[in-house]
Amino acid sequence: MNFVNRLLVMMGLVIAIAVAPISIVLMLFFPLQLANAANDLGRTLAGGPSAFLIQAICVIGALTIFIIALLFLFLELNRPMARHLRVPQVTEGQVEVTDEAIVQRLEHSIAALADIVSVKPRVAATKKGTAVDAFIELETNPEVNVPQKTQQVIAAAKQVMEQQMGLQVGKVVVQLNYSRNSTKAPSA
Repeated sequence: MNFVNRLLVMMGLVIAIAVAPISIVLMLFFPLQLANAANDLGRTLAGGPSAFLIQAICVIGALTIFIIALLFLFLELNRPMARHLRVPQVTEGQVEVTDEAIVQRLEHSIAALADIVSVKPRVAATKKGTAVDAFIELETNPEVNVPQKTQQVIAAAKQVMEQQMGLQVGKVVVQLNYSRNSTKAPSA
């Protein structure tokens, strides 16, 4: 279904890219016929805009549609592919894991820790491709012990990547922010 949706979007963009320049050419090179049609329309609307103004608006509109359609087609064709990271601990075959799978497992494991409000991990292969670096952005309660919580998060990340997924861990960088929405519960 996703392939069909992408195909329909790309076909619509190609049609818009093809029709927009044709309409611009028609508006620029056949202004008399368009002006007559616009004048007829203007008379029926009782004092509507001049033919030149209508022509300028149409050219600008068609040019805008053309540029936007080109931009969307470029973005649709250059979507980033899921990156695959090789698991070195498998000896009898080859296993590759997507970075999204690693991120999901890190989110699940780290979010289960106490005092974590939200977690946004990112992973990247090292330059040599032998290990995986993790960049983890945390949002915690303001009362949290920062060194202790950071050590828990790093240990959880290493446990997920090394033991559960069989990856070699490079560096783990933790950025800790306090939650603005968390407040202490009133005591009774």
